[in-house]
Amino acid sequence: MIEDILATARRLAEALDAEDYSAARATLAEGCVYHTGTTTLVGREAIIGSYRANGEAAHGRFDEIHYASRVDPSETSGAVITYTDRVRCGGEWHEFRCRQHVRIGATGLVEEIRHEELPGERERLQEFEHRRTTGCG
Repeated sequence: MIEDILATARRLAEALDAEDYSAARATLAEGCVYHTGTTTLVGREAIIGSYRANGEAAHGRFDEIHYASRVDPSETSGAVITYTDRVRCGGEWHEFRCRQHVRIGATGLVEEIRHEELPGERERLQEFEHRRTTGCG
């Protein structure tokens, strides 16, 4: 069972790392709920639209982006995905990390996603962007 949960979480993470939104959509249950930290989105289309919009915004803000992820089991949610976004502005690189806790349902699809900001990560990214505003985008 845990192997199936981790496999689904890996498919989601790998699809998002590759910006393959069709593959990511295929991992989500129709009524999937995504708690972003600022809002709650319901349904595949709304969730994929959010991921796509964030990706497009990042490509507009940075000169280069590399996405990577790690999937681990979680006692409370099924799996936790740690995302690492490596972004470049001019000649300077920065890594930003966040987590998403995913719950996989009996159908083998993601039923719930809870976004977790890691302490200090958002602030360090904002500082990086502020320092690099003249050489990026």
